[in-house]
Amino acid sequence: MRAGSSPTTTCSYARTSPPRARRPGRPRPPGRRPAPSPSPARRTSRNPAFPPPLPLRSALQEMLRGQGFTYVSVTGVYDNQTKRGVGQLQRDRSLKGDPPGVYGPATQAAMR
Repeated sequence: MRAGSSPTTTCSYARTSPPRARRPGRPRPPGRRPAPSPSPARRTSRNPAFPPPLPLRSALQEMLRGQGFTYVSVTGVYDNQTKRGVGQLQRDRSLKGDPPGVYGPATQAAMR
């Protein structure tokens, strides 16, 4: 101790450098895992029947055009135009069973 200085106590467990990065392969503590990112195949819906099979997509697009949704092209692809047409149809008929734009079981049952 120097002359004229007061005794100071330092904490032996205090860290002065930033924490070290986790070593690869070391397991994380339970409850601290990041949420898994959604895979591209599951982005559209949780409904396993969505989008509908190709013949149903074309029939759906033809039905939407017949109902007056002229912006829907009959391509066999469940594109943004088809999704918009299904969503508009759901709003027009007050269908609540499926998410907007999803041609799911409730919308299919209402169309029969």
